[in-house]
Amino acid sequence: MSPLVEAAELSPADLAQVRGIYEASFPDELTAPFEDLLVDRLLVHVDADGPAGLALVRDLGPTTWTFLRYYAVGRRGRGTGSTMWAHLVGLLAAEGRTRLVWDVEDPDEPGLSPDAVDEHRRRISFYERLGGRLLPVRDYEPPHDDGHAPRLLLMDASLGPQPDPAPLREVVEAVFRWRYGRTADDEVVRRTLAASGLI
Repeated sequence: MSPLVEAAELSPADLAQVRGIYEASFPDELTAPFEDLLVDRLLVHVDADGPAGLALVRDLGPTTWTFLRYYAVGRRGRGTGSTMWAHLVGLLAAEGRTRLVWDVEDPDEPGLSPDAVDEHRRRISFYERLGGRLLPVRDYEPPHDDGHAPRLLLMDASLGPQPDPAPLREVVEAVFRWRYGRTADDEVVRRTLAASGLI
């Protein structure tokens, strides 16, 4: 079995394990019902002990970019996160994708507990070790399905041998359009673009 498996290829028991990983990895305000995830592409890292992590991705419309909605590891301390990442970016690059984009919780959001700040910083550091970079995007608060709008940061990673040359504004607009359903003239989008010096 390949290390990354499409969710549709899993047994019901394995899929239940994936659901457990997902529900244990994210706070309620950042999760959607598990069944709703299956409208996107759910890739599962499988090792000798079964499902070990998940990556939920969505291609951003007609671009060659892919948005990473969720990334979670069920067994820590084995290098699973780094291994799964290598398989994910390799698979997407082989499919002709040029950029992976995702958002992370902002550790500088007011009112966070010290534990939450540490967790958010660790997550960003993890992605940076794997080649991710924080993008200079400000006031990025895309609406979520429940109406909650946490303060987020936007990150990306190049998937090809050459960096994707697209302007940052196009990337931001594509994320809002194809991930969050907001067009470029939406007030939320324009606020982010203005704060980021992109308009």
